[in-house]
Amino acid sequence: MEDMDPFEARLLFGNMLDNLTGAQPTIDRVSSFALKNSSLADDLFECINEKLTKMPVPPRLNILLMLDGILKQNTPWTSLIERNVMRLVAHTTPKDDPRGDANVVQTRKLVDGWRRKHTFSQRILDEMDERLVGRKSMGEGGMRHQDILKRIEEDRERHKKHKEDVWIRKANEEPQDELDLYWDTVSELNEADWMEIETENAEYRKECQISALES
Repeated sequence: MEDMDPFEARLLFGNMLDNLTGAQPTIDRVSSFALKNSSLADDLFECINEKLTKMPVPPRLNILLMLDGILKQNTPWTSLIERNVMRLVAHTTPKDDPRGDANVVQTRKLVDGWRRKHTFSQRILDEMDERLVGRKSMGEGGMRHQDILKRIEEDRERHKKHKEDVWIRKANEEPQDELDLYWDTVSELNEADWMEIETENAEYRKECQISALES
């Protein structure tokens, strides 16, 4: 397959980023385009940097979700993302900003997933945990009511997709293999875990309140 012209690829990719949401189909579409054009990863990443600094804080989370999809395969994107992931997380969860606080819960889930899969070095993972530990989700950072409902629905969809991926196992796998995988990758509860439990409970209560208002 002939490589796409870099200028054309950036235009197309930029337009896709402008229309990127937290819905799984759009995340898969954009990450698939990035993977198919891995030879242009440097050019496309510049496009991500430009969009990330210009867009409002809440939708920056969608960029991280899309990059997480790219990281499922080992491509030139992997080292590029690893070198810049701390800056990406910082842009998505700016401190002393309610809009950044609204992205903490989902960002922490991504970091936990990267830790389980050993996606990045221990040092990088620890730095990300250090940045997020003690951060609480302070509501939805001034987001509109309909945007809050949309994010909740997108979160549910991604969670469902994640559960489907977890349950897919190799046909010839021994029963003990799955247990060994979880035994080796699940870490002890730490302060970040307790903070996530507290935040998840708060998010659940908020969903219940919203559902009660709609009924």
